[in-house]
Amino acid sequence: MRFPRPSPSKYAGDTIAVVLTLAVLQYTGLFFDGPGTLDLSYLAAIAVLFPVFTYLISVVTANVEWVPSWDR
Repeated sequence: MRFPRPSPSKYAGDTIAVVLTLAVLQYTGLFFDGPGTLDLSYLAAIAVLFPVFTYLISVVTANVEWVPSWDR
């Protein structure tokens, strides 16, 4: 089983982008109830879970043999 070694700065940048996007959407009330408010516990949970699940997806794709030849 192969474990990828991603750049921590890439994960941090992606996580910040996702959390900021969700914070803006929450504050505007576009997909969330109560415009003008932020649910900080929700954003904190996303900040923790997003890198975990992203890493798990990269582990799966690193160990599946047919993914690199998908476009052939």
